[in-house]
Amino acid sequence: MALRFARITLLAGILPMLPRPVCAQSTPREIVEKAEDLRRIDNSIQSVRMTLVSKSGSERVREFELKVRRDDDAVRSHTRFLSPADVAGTAMVIVDHPDQIDEQLLFVPALRRVTRISGKARSGSFLGSDFSFEDLELSNADTATHQMLSETDSEWVVQTIPGDGSAYGKVVATIRKSDHLPVKIEYFNQKGKAWKTLTVTDTLESGGATYPRISVMKDLTRGTHTRLEVLDYRVDVPKDELPDSLFTQTALERGG
Repeated sequence: MALRFARITLLAGILPMLPRPVCAQSTPREIVEKAEDLRRIDNSIQSVRMTLVSKSGSERVREFELKVRRDDDAVRSHTRFLSPADVAGTAMVIVDHPDQIDEQLLFVPALRRVTRISGKARSGSFLGSDFSFEDLELSNADTATHQMLSETDSEWVVQTIPGDGSAYGKVVATIRKSDHLPVKIEYFNQKGKAWKTLTVTDTLESGGATYPRISVMKDLTRGTHTRLEVLDYRVDVPKDELPDSLFTQTALERGG
């Protein structure tokens, strides 16, 4: 569903994939799924800068390393914060279960324990940013429904009603026809009020496909925003650099 676009942008999806031809008769679900599929994450290691901007304009900068491994339909990610000192060592593992809510495990060094993110905690802020834990999920819920709101020569605007358990009442994505890139995503609460917006402000090209390089998530109720910037990336990373043990609670308990 469209919620995955936030995860796509966060992971940056730097993969050498060629866009498939656009079908004029594509349904809204097919458009959403193609946008996701073109930027799906395979074996990669990425360096990302996350800048938290307050309502007054003050900034806090955090950097993290993201490791992703895909085995057929199973996707696992490991995020470890490198700086600043107050968040360094914080780590999270997400395991994608097809057709289920993702498993999310968070390790906080100060607590020296692993917390499982579930239930209402999924709507909470991810380390003080404008992304929630729900925004980071990988799974594409089959229960989500999609509707075409408008279409121009250059873009589609697709509305998604998430499946059960989402904090969002609806999500509206503006998707470019030229490359199936979601350039703007609007999130609404259960009462239909605009809540957050995710906007791609800079892109890069790889293997004939377009990917987000800089994206901004704005919280319209708090007046804050979070900027994500891809600093470096490696693709086709050998699996021995992404061992099974990396994506486990045991690895997190040993210090992320």
